[in-house]
Amino acid sequence: MLAPVRPGRYAGSMAEPTPSASPAFRPDVLTVPATPDADGIIDAMGGRRALRTPAQLVNRLVPTTWIYESLWRVRSLGLLSGRPVPVAEELAELDAAVRPGPGMVAVDVACSEGLYGRHLAAQGAAVYLVDHSRPFLRKALRRCRTEGSLERVTAVRALAQHLPFADGSVDAAVMGGSLNEIGDRLVAVAELARILRPGGRLFLMSLVAAVPGGTSSRGVRVGQALSGPSGIAFPTPAETVALLGPHLRLVSERLDGVVLRLTAERTPTGTPAALR
Repeated sequence: MLAPVRPGRYAGSMAEPTPSASPAFRPDVLTVPATPDADGIIDAMGGRRALRTPAQLVNRLVPTTWIYESLWRVRSLGLLSGRPVPVAEELAELDAAVRPGPGMVAVDVACSEGLYGRHLAAQGAAVYLVDHSRPFLRKALRRCRTEGSLERVTAVRALAQHLPFADGSVDAAVMGGSLNEIGDRLVAVAELARILRPGGRLFLMSLVAAVPGGTSSRGVRVGQALSGPSGIAFPTPAETVALLGPHLRLVSERLDGVVLRLTAERTPTGTPAALR
């Protein structure tokens, strides 16, 4: 049975969640001891270390959490899409892809401040927020507390390539804007497929390579060309779709500038090999 989140620096005066309060407290989902620490985070890193690229190192800094969602993400997404992209539009696409509601179990992988996961939790889903960055998970929990969804979320510190969830244990897996910088993309997407139940949905927003002569600005193309040392990669749209492999069926794709959104569904047969 998953343990309730302990009252810590972000719990304040809120009532402590109990296993009966949320479908997040299920014994068949997590594959690691569900004991939150003082921050309310279940640490499932198991001695593994995240990449030490500049992009990943920046994500471990507390000041990054001050500006990421409220400033950097909104502005950069509009620039990279070649048009303004309101958060409401992005979340509407997420809703259409995974069809959230009470009783759903969802995982937001490489979640940063948990934009997607918080949105799903607000609609009644039980959500696991996963990231290797402790400052980002702290910020995500603080946001959940403010938004009134803390009892429906569980924060887990883990790598995308080593997800601590049982095969076929979740209804939806989402990832927004992180696939480019987390390392082995093939393994990460295979892990997402592994934890999804047959018929479960994946929603993925990722950046792709700018094409000369395409809709992307010259500044975007130059920025991508100079980003190699940062640890951020930009595969083509076709290369990104190919990551879905045999266990995820492409449902839809949409390309705005260099921002690719994919919806895929877990196929009913076969189980991807556990990659832990």
